[in-house]
Amino acid sequence: MKKILSIIIVFISLTFSLLFVFLPKETFSSDENRYLEKWPSLSFDNLFDGEYTGNLGSYIADHFPYRKSFLEIKTRTEKSLGVTKQSDVYYGSDNALYQEYPKPMNSDYIINRVNDFTSNLDMDIDFMLVPTSIYIYNDRISKYNTSYDEGITIDYYKNNLNINFIDVRDMLYENRDKELYYKTDHHWTTLGAYYAYLVYCDELGIVPREYEFEIVNREFYGTLYSKIIDNSLSYDTIWKIKDDSNYNVYYEDDNRETDSLYNDDYLEEKDKYSYFLNGNQSLVLIDNEDINDGNNILIIKDSYANCFIPFLVNHYDKVHVIDPRYYGENISEYIDKNDINRVLFLYNVMTIDDDGGIIGLE
Repeated sequence: MKKILSIIIVFISLTFSLLFVFLPKETFSSDENRYLEKWPSLSFDNLFDGEYTGNLGSYIADHFPYRKSFLEIKTRTEKSLGVTKQSDVYYGSDNALYQEYPKPMNSDYIINRVNDFTSNLDMDIDFMLVPTSIYIYNDRISKYNTSYDEGITIDYYKNNLNINFIDVRDMLYENRDKELYYKTDHHWTTLGAYYAYLVYCDELGIVPREYEFEIVNREFYGTLYSKIIDNSLSYDTIWKIKDDSNYNVYYEDDNRETDSLYNDDYLEEKDKYSYFLNGNQSLVLIDNEDINDGNNILIIKDSYANCFIPFLVNHYDKVHVIDPRYYGENISEYIDKNDINRVLFLYNVMTIDDDGGIIGLE
């Protein structure tokens, strides 16, 4: 019996070794939305300091045969044993995923950068810092969670920024029975962005437009799914708003003009959230051809703004959109050259602390 067991173990080991050697190696995991480890280069230094063996172990783990299937088995096993958190992702009682929020380290620095940047701008400036789902639905995850309170961070920004702060927390909380956030992704939904748009309009004293919502995709697995790979989770649905306005949209990165705020190509890919505004671009210029009043706004933002902007474009002649993570020019000079008369900062509280763009604002 022991001999048979030994033969089986050797056979399995040999089989997986051959599969590891001869199966083609992928460079990018669409399920996990990340690049996989490359074969490490060998040198005298990295061999003896342990870096080489560490990188080699990561390479083997990333390219192990049928890796995705084993990850799915691992996830389901832990979930069946009552595990409520994997990596930095909590399982909610509503079968949604919630990303743990760590205590921020750069709030003071970012606040000072924004205050310095805006101190010389003679125009109306607003700042919207959006909570994520773990704040709005905190009661749906384990009471033993170690997530920091996003409300503390939002209040700190609100009390220390020298510009108008638009607080959307109450509106989102009042409508928490609706699908304000994706269940497998860290972004808010189009509906969540709509409620924030209502707060924005109220704050500025403008009349919001009413919109119909349209489903564009029913099979979206987002960034939080990519962290744990759990196919027992239900897909998310992506919505857009119906709008018959006329736009000219210019994407500087692609040097491309279009009449749409959306890119349907992304609905066939893993990163379906990039459907909104063609993903993260360094600079986008949206010209509303139905308005010609010279009212131009600049939005300085992260990806949360991408599904918010379609609501905003019907109130401005031109909407300039800069993601400072990718925009390499001086933003103050851009404002001077383009007749900007209002600025909106729009960020989510989860990622702003590590956002290299706003940290390097000038």
